Amino acid sequence: MTPRLLRLAGWAGQAGRAGAVLLLVTVAALALPHLMPGSPALAALGPTATPEQVTAYEATLGLDENILSATWRWIGDALQGDLGHSLSTGGAVTAELAARIPVTLELFVAAQVVALGVALPVALYSAWKPGGTVDRIATAGAFVWLAVPGFVLGLLLIWIAAVQLRILPATGWTPFTEDPLDNLRHLVLPALTLGLTEAAVFTRTLRGQLIDTLDQTYVAAARSRGMGTVRLLLRRALRPSSLPLVTLVGIGVGTSLGGSVLVESLFAVPGVGSLAAGAINGRDFPVVQAVVVVSAVAVVAATFAVDLLYRTIDPRIAHDHR
Repeated sequence: MTPRLLRLAGWAGQAGRAGAVLLLVTVAALALPHLMPGSPALAALGPTATPEQVTAYEATLGLDENILSATWRWIGDALQGDLGHSLSTGGAVTAELAARIPVTLELFVAAQVVALGVALPVALYSAWKPGGTVDRIATAGAFVWLAVPGFVLGLLLIWIAAVQLRILPATGWTPFTEDPLDNLRHLVLPALTLGLTEAAVFTRTLRGQLIDTLDQTYVAAARSRGMGTVRLLLRRALRPSSLPLVTLVGIGVGTSLGGSVLVESLFAVPGVGSLAAGAINGRDFPVVQAVVVVSAVAVVAATFAVDLLYRTIDPRIAHDHR
């Protein structure tokens, strides 16, 4: 088999596994109302609900059909852009998500800028001089940062910037299209909360990889030829050491859609996380199911993108695959 056919077979296998994962996630999401103890209809409508109301509610959730037929019907509707209607607001779930996803993605991008802006210089310097003062401070700080829950950091930032200094709003959100400057003011605190927490993970991961890379023979050879420190770190060490970091950032794209619940709720950011939190509290199953499936699609897409980026960063991966 030629290398081209091997590569196509590899992509076909990945696509098949991704499709199987998405199908299993969809079945699990649609099975949520079936798995709840008692009747979801009575829990949502209350004990005074009439049998007709309960029957209509269960039909809305697809509880009057088996899970497989409900899954195929849901997938068929989803492929046409129909993710159902919210039980709380009556609005289309597709429209709700379309309005919330850009907010969460903006928050994610800002958080990654903060995380990478802190992690890259700290990890490079720590790896260049392991055991030094900066490395010891960075290592201890990362451990402390990882031990502190993100919402505690958020509360601390609110107390400092909004209560004591009064330079930033504590909560709320302004769309970028309405007022870009006010949008950035509302973005700073939630982005710092997410970004600083991720910076600790990025720093620990990248530092360890950089130390291993700097021990390689080709790095020692480059140093013996007189390559400057900055050029050595950026061109010889950072690129092969960045694969785990790329994985973390890539997976974060998908998980941010549903994983920023606490931060979005704390700062009243109208993103996917706060939408999911409200839907869970209100037993709004169509919204919860849509968030779960869309997050899974984002994770799978990000995994594909990371895999492609691997081959660009380190061509040996593509060569080994062939």
